[in-house]
Amino acid sequence: MVTSTPTQGSPSQGFGRWHWRIMLGACLVMIGGSIVLSGMSFFHPYIIQELFPGNNGVFLWYYTFTLVSIVLSMMLLGKGLYPRLGAKRMMYLGVGLVTLGMVLFSFSSQAWHFYLAGTVLGIGYGLSFQLVPIIWVNNWFVSGKGTAIGIVMGGTGVGGMLWSLLVPMISSGAGWRSAMLLVAVVVCVIPVLSTWLLMRNTPQELGLLPHGFDPSAASPDPASQPGLLYRQALRSPWLWLVYAMIIVLGMVHAGSQVLAIYLQDVSVYSDPGLPLKAQPADETAFFSMLMISWTLGLLAFKPLLGWLNDRIGMLATMLLSLGMQALTFLYLPHMVYGSSTMLMFVAMMFMAAGMSNGTVQPPLLVAGAVGQRDFGKIWSFFGTGYFIGMAVGTPIWGLVRDISGSFVPAFYASPVLLMLVAVLSWWGMKQGQASYRQQP
Repeated sequence: MVTSTPTQGSPSQGFGRWHWRIMLGACLVMIGGSIVLSGMSFFHPYIIQELFPGNNGVFLWYYTFTLVSIVLSMMLLGKGLYPRLGAKRMMYLGVGLVTLGMVLFSFSSQAWHFYLAGTVLGIGYGLSFQLVPIIWVNNWFVSGKGTAIGIVMGGTGVGGMLWSLLVPMISSGAGWRSAMLLVAVVVCVIPVLSTWLLMRNTPQELGLLPHGFDPSAASPDPASQPGLLYRQALRSPWLWLVYAMIIVLGMVHAGSQVLAIYLQDVSVYSDPGLPLKAQPADETAFFSMLMISWTLGLLAFKPLLGWLNDRIGMLATMLLSLGMQALTFLYLPHMVYGSSTMLMFVAMMFMAAGMSNGTVQPPLLVAGAVGQRDFGKIWSFFGTGYFIGMAVGTPIWGLVRDISGSFVPAFYASPVLLMLVAVLSWWGMKQGQASYRQQP
C-alpha cells in the first residue's frame, strides 16, 4: 500500500490517510457492535440466576429472536433503506435501535420482555453493524479489501475483551441492570462519534479514489464497475452455492454456543456434578483463562486472516484457518480433565482461527462472486447466511447431544463440513467472478 501524489484536476489515487481513517472508524464502530453477538452472553449468568434459575431455555430463546431479526431486517429493510438513507444514516438508525434494545433488556423481568428486547437488538444490528461497515470497506477498497475487512472486524475482538472485563465487574457490584445501562451508553457513544468524526460514505465525496482502482476506468462509482445487478445476483447459481456454504459454516460455528458447556462437563472440572458456585476456585479460574484465550485469539486472527487473503489467496487462507479449527474439533473428544494444559490452550487458539472466518470470509466471498456494481443491495440479502446457519445450527448441536448423549458425533462431522465449505465456497466465488467478467 503506497500513497500517491494527487494529480491536479483528477481524483487523488493511492492509499492515503483517509483510507486509514475509514479502517479505524469502522473498527471502532465494530467495538460497539460486538455487544450483540459477544457481549450479551456475559450477562446471561446474572439474568438466569435472578429470573430463570430453573428454566434457562425459556430465557435463551431471546437469542433466536435476535438472529432471526438480523436476517429479516437485512433482507426486508436493508435493501430498501440503504439507497434512501445512505450508510451513515443507516448506522445512526441501527445504533439507536441497538441502544433501545439494551435499555429494554435492563427493565425486563419476564420472558416475553427479553424476546421483544432481542428483536429490537436484532433489527438494529442488521441495519447497521452487519451491513454498513462492509459497504464502507467495499466503497473505499478495490484491492487490499481482505486486510481492510480483517482490521475492521478485529474491532469485535477488542469489544469482546472489553465486555468480558466490564460486564462481570459491574454486574457483581451494582447488578446486571446497571451494567446493561452503562454498556448501552458505551455502545451508543463509540459508534456514533466514530461515524460522525471519521467516516465518509464514498471516497468520491472527498475527491479521492478507492484504493486499487484502475484510473483508466471510466468512473470510480461502484455502479459503473463490473459486477452483477441485484436481480442478476438472485439468478446466479454460483452465488447461491457460496450462500449455501456460508450457511453451513454458520451451522458448524454454532458449536461455539455449546463449547463452554462441553468444557465444564468434561475438560475443566474434576466433579462436573457440583454447582458452579461450589467448584474449586483454581478450576474456575482455569476455565476463565481458556475463554479469555479464545477471545484473544479472535482479536489476533481476524486482522491476520484479512491480510492472508490478500497475500496467499482466499482458498489457502480458508484451508489453513479452517484446518486449524478442524484439528481442534478432532481433539475435543480427547480433551478431558487432566489433559495437557498447553494443548488445551493451543486448541482454543486454533478454534479462534476458524471462528474468525465467520465475519471475515463471507463479505469477501460475496464480493468476489458479484463484483462492485451493486454490492450494497446484494450484501443486504446474502450477508444473512452466517446468521441463518447459526440460528439453525444451535438447536441441531443440542439435538445431537439429546440423541447420542454427547456432542462428540458433531465434533467428528465438523472437520469434513469445514473442508467442504472452504473448497466449494471458493470454487463458487471463482465461477461467479468469471461469469460477471464475461459480461459486455
